[in-house]
Amino acid sequence: MVREKTVTFDPNLFVAKWYCSRVNPEEIPLFAADALEAGFDGPALRRLAGLASPNSSEVGDLFDRALAEIGTVEIRTKEQAILKLAKLTARSIVDEEIDAFAGAASLARFAQELHYPSFLAEFFALDDETAWGDYARSRTAVRDDILAEAKKLLLYTPQ
Repeated sequence: MVREKTVTFDPNLFVAKWYCSRVNPEEIPLFAADALEAGFDGPALRRLAGLASPNSSEVGDLFDRALAEIGTVEIRTKEQAILKLAKLTARSIVDEEIDAFAGAASLARFAQELHYPSFLAEFFALDDETAWGDYARSRTAVRDDILAEAKKLLLYTPQ
């Protein structure tokens, strides 16, 4: 018997992806439907759930009103969104759910977007090192450093 992994509705994850342009407006109705299924309710959520292939202008401030109806959303800025996604990416690197180099590339982009905060800047350097050719360290050494930095990010950044 194959057991399906149950996924808990996490509005903060979706909102973080929204702030970081990792979701499209067409995905908003599914988010709203998931919120309704999770027990949240309100006119904006119902309207969003009923939209068919919406564009950004159709979503407009309706999305913000829906988040207010949910009431538990903590992500309010792009910086908070990047921190949440950075920590999830670091966790995925540590748990070997994603390739360390792909994770470092994502974290390097986050570093750029936040103007290289100390907790992300090293990922930019590690991602850049893969392009050094003969001057680069071995992939194993770089991978080990990516893993170590991911663990540090998880330990030393705020929740």
